[in-house]
Amino acid sequence: MVVGKITTFGVFGINKASVINDSSGFETFSDSLGFYSVSCNPEDKLTFSANGFFSEKVSLKNISENDSVNVDLKLKKGKKNISYATGFGHIDEKRLNYAIEHFGSQPDYSSYRNIMEILEGRVSGVTIKNNGISIRGTNTLNNDTDALLIVDGTVVSFQVFQNIPPVQVKTIDVLKGAAASARYGSRGMGGVVIVETKTKN
Repeated sequence: MVVGKITTFGVFGINKASVINDSSGFETFSDSLGFYSVSCNPEDKLTFSANGFFSEKVSLKNISENDSVNVDLKLKKGKKNISYATGFGHIDEKRLNYAIEHFGSQPDYSSYRNIMEILEGRVSGVTIKNNGISIRGTNTLNNDTDALLIVDGTVVSFQVFQNIPPVQVKTIDVLKGAAASARYGSRGMGGVVIVETKTKN
């Protein structure tokens, strides 16, 4: 019997989170505090999921018999996912708002597959093309004008930008309109994407 707790932001228990034994297909759910228990074999894998959160899979292969299996599910970006998390009863709205404000000020982007997925998940109107990024609402004479890409204060190519590992992203900001032109002049007419990495000196 495997027992543990499912949390988010490392603090708050997730209610009614799904725990599936991938081998048997058996599904159980966490209680109001995030605790769960499920019968397993030593070689099984468990999948933890909840609406509005990234799922997580855990192998029991290297788990000792008396160890608890605790997981911390990361909230997906966007108002829609916040609505899912609260609407399905996984976490109280006030508690989630508090968590986002006090624990989410420096987001962990490690769950994203690439930096483009971060952009598309956080900024409306962003379109990823084969060799550039366009931002809807920019004041350009040519709708095909790409956004200026800046990493740690340096202008970089799209090829360099797209290869930044999400786990290394510290902050990511998008400027357009007057905010972009004021700082970067004509170069910022297509908008500006500014990334600061954790490796910046």
